[in-house]
Amino acid sequence: MIVLGGTLRIPAEGRDEILQALKTLKKATWANDVGVVAYHFSIDLDDENLIHVYEEWKTVEDLKAHGQKPHMVPFRALREEKGVEVVTFSRWRAEELGRY
Repeated sequence: MIVLGGTLRIPAEGRDEILQALKTLKKATWANDVGVVAYHFSIDLDDENLIHVYEEWKTVEDLKAHGQKPHMVPFRALREEKGVEVVTFSRWRAEELGRY
């Protein structure tokens, strides 16, 4: 299993539009992607313009295919247009860490 975790900083001016785009992206991902196990966005409790991202994918190939899907295009364009900043992002294989 491949796990991704990260944070995005969204500008206050475009917040509502970006949040709607993330909802649309999440719905499209669940409907159209193979191998998605978890795909979540959450608003930080202390900073409403900081978004936490958590994803789980069955394989690296599934994750790579997700990145090439048409439903990624509108969010990427909006991210660029509105100046969404990737603060942190990490990817790892869950098997490397073992069970908790």
